[in-house]
Amino acid sequence: MTSDLTFTRHDPADAENILGSVIVPVYIASHQDVIDQPFYSAERFAERFPGYAKAPGFEIVIARIGGQPVGQAFGYALPVNARWWDGLTTPVPDGFTTETGSRTFAFNELMVVPERQGKGVAHALHDALLGGRAEERATLLVREDNESARRAYARWGWRKAGKAQPFPDSPHFDVMIVELPLHGALP
Repeated sequence: MTSDLTFTRHDPADAENILGSVIVPVYIASHQDVIDQPFYSAERFAERFPGYAKAPGFEIVIARIGGQPVGQAFGYALPVNARWWDGLTTPVPDGFTTETGSRTFAFNELMVVPERQGKGVAHALHDALLGGRAEERATLLVREDNESARRAYARWGWRKAGKAQPFPDSPHFDVMIVELPLHGALP
């Protein structure tokens, strides 16, 4: 049930202030299945996060129930010459990777603590983050072995556009795209 959910939006300065107290703990709780792998360790996430937060158009939405954080979603607008597309391992149509700084929102992470998964929190967070975006489209990477997430994104209107491996030690991901604005999303 999502009726008791509240959302808070945070800019980079706010996010830095809650990195250790909210963002990393939610990450750890929601990544128990892979947290022991080097790429997914809490330390690596905490190292990557400031890079996300410094990007233009960065925003993070925290979901809470009874004041307790239960999930989060964040991303940023891809800049001109974005490195996001450098890890593509499959061909894409001409112009697909062209960025203007306002064309594509990189939906970096969507995470929900285990006890709240399957209760609509992820979809509500997804819509809360993307509902107010001005970009033409959004993109995300989802692990090839994360079938439940891939099915959820497909239900929410995302389509597979290719495959990528963004870092030498990262897993392979499906690249997904959705057109914005979302229809019926929370603003």
